Amino acid sequence: MKELMFSLTCIIISITLPLQQAVSEFVTDGLVSYWTFDKAHIRNNKLKDVWGDNDGTSFGNPKIVQGKIGDALEFDGEENYLNMTNLGDFGSQLGSSTFEAWIIVGHKNDRMSLIYVRDPCMEWVFSIGTRGGLDDIQTIIAHKVGNHCHGYVGGLEPLKLSDRKWHHLVYSHEIMNENVNRVNKKRLKIRVYVDGKPLLASSFDLKQPATFIPFEKPLYLGGEGRLGAQPRFYKGVIDEVRIYNRALTHQEVIQNYKIQTPYSVEPIKKLPVVWGLLKSKD
Repeated sequence: MKELMFSLTCIIISITLPLQQAVSEFVTDGLVSYWTFDKAHIRNNKLKDVWGDNDGTSFGNPKIVQGKIGDALEFDGEENYLNMTNLGDFGSQLGSSTFEAWIIVGHKNDRMSLIYVRDPCMEWVFSIGTRGGLDDIQTIIAHKVGNHCHGYVGGLEPLKLSDRKWHHLVYSHEIMNENVNRVNKKRLKIRVYVDGKPLLASSFDLKQPATFIPFEKPLYLGGEGRLGAQPRFYKGVIDEVRIYNRALTHQEVIQNYKIQTPYSVEPIKKLPVVWGLLKSKD
């Protein structure tokens, strides 16, 4: 009987472990928040953060549609946007960071913001312009230097994103110590990856003394909320949004790019129960 129970246990474990690995095959080191936008994780206009405690709120009723993985949210470019709060402690620790999402970019004749945070002296922006048949990508990071604000603006060569196809986007910035002409300097490195490929790597000397101050304003997805005269609402679809408190490596970007498994916690909960049932029959 014990030999039979042992054999059954081995079979169950061999079936269950691949399911557990599927749950954690995306990079979790440094992960702050993760919004799947799956129907199961949306209640009315509340969007569950399945990893952290930073649930978001949708405005303008973006539609739940078929996503790259599971479900996604579609934005009409008019009044749809998401308020993701200030991400709790992440807002007070912003330094090296990564934003990741699957997106479909719709055609629009003005610039639109995919992510947007702006406090009096702090900015974190990724925007897309879709004029002239190609797409112009712009990144902005700003921080406090003494009593003044200083920003770093980066951009890609025009490329075609608004083709109504899914694209995997990763936008990171990292504060690094680099030796330049035998002088140790703090530098800001901005990277953008599309579909696993590095398309931008810009480095800037950080003005000193440099302080990335905490932000208290919300992080917006799909627009700039109700701030300013140009809300720059996003037109397209957004899925599988993750934010990290560090810059992902190229290998990690590729790892996340290859994932096709919907997020689930069920397999992790089942194994101890099965083990308990087997033990009770001993």
